[in-house]
Amino acid sequence: MTSEAQNNALPPLDFTRVEALRKHMLMTSVDMASILGVSRVTYYNWVRGKPVRKTNDTQVRRTVKKLLHIIRDYDWPMPEVLAMDQPDRKDKLLEVLATYD
Repeated sequence: MTSEAQNNALPPLDFTRVEALRKHMLMTSVDMASILGVSRVTYYNWVRGKPVRKTNDTQVRRTVKKLLHIIRDYDWPMPEVLAMDQPDRKDKLLEVLATYD
């Protein structure tokens, strides 16, 4: 099955869960939008219930899956992350995310 066919078979992303993930990871909405590779406005629209375009769906699902793996594999947010300022926390998350590529 192609990636496009898989996306058609998958239910829409539940952004209440993505928001819960964002909060657990101690990220701002702006940071989460950046991590997902979209604008702040696009992210807020998704949170408000607008559908994710097919062109964004695969990337968003892939990134969310990586974030869930980081929670499991790194016990995120670990104590040193809790002590960081927001910009440093985002940088650390991006550094860890890069190891999943």
